[in-house]
Amino acid sequence: MNVFKNEEIAVAYDDYYQTQAGKEIDAIEKKLLVEALQKVPKGKMLELGCGTGHWTRLFVKKGFDVIATDISDAMLCQAMEKNLDAEVLKADAGDLPFKNESFDVVASVTMMEFVTSKDVVLNEINRVLKPGGHLLLGCLNGNSQLAKNAENDPVFKNAAFYTPESLLKALTKFGAPELTYGVRFAPDFRVMDQTAEKDNHEPAFIVALVQKTK
Repeated sequence: MNVFKNEEIAVAYDDYYQTQAGKEIDAIEKKLLVEALQKVPKGKMLELGCGTGHWTRLFVKKGFDVIATDISDAMLCQAMEKNLDAEVLKADAGDLPFKNESFDVVASVTMMEFVTSKDVVLNEINRVLKPGGHLLLGCLNGNSQLAKNAENDPVFKNAAFYTPESLLKALTKFGAPELTYGVRFAPDFRVMDQTAEKDNHEPAFIVALVQKTK
């Protein structure tokens, strides 16, 4: 079951970004994604699992020509209300309605944890991504405090997380991935990124960038 098809969750999704913790985490995640995007030439981008369009807006702002997709009507409804300067449409990441090698960039943030088959989705990404194109993923770390507490969360209890090791292994079919990290939670879920003890805490957010060379 895709928890994001729940209209109540979709409507409340963006509210988190208005909280103090949400703003702090969002700033860290955006910084990592922007740093990765600086290495990617502007072009036609396919965003998978766009949800409410939170990241779509960033990708458009950074100069990409974005087609944003999601399988959840409830989430897409929220995205469409934002009047994003992007094409927004319903599509299944495991069965994409696009021609082979039709995108310069494929991007997805915190979607892979919730797909039925990661391998099927990665194969579809490989199919629609041009040779020399880039895949940008934002993933949640299976070694983190967030993952350890997942059973107590109504959304994350449905997630299947990557670890850094399994993510690297999964992306070698494209080329040589680069991983960067952030959002280090203490056991009480304080964000530790700006503290001296940050290296004592496993990061919850992984940004993976890989150029398709294989």
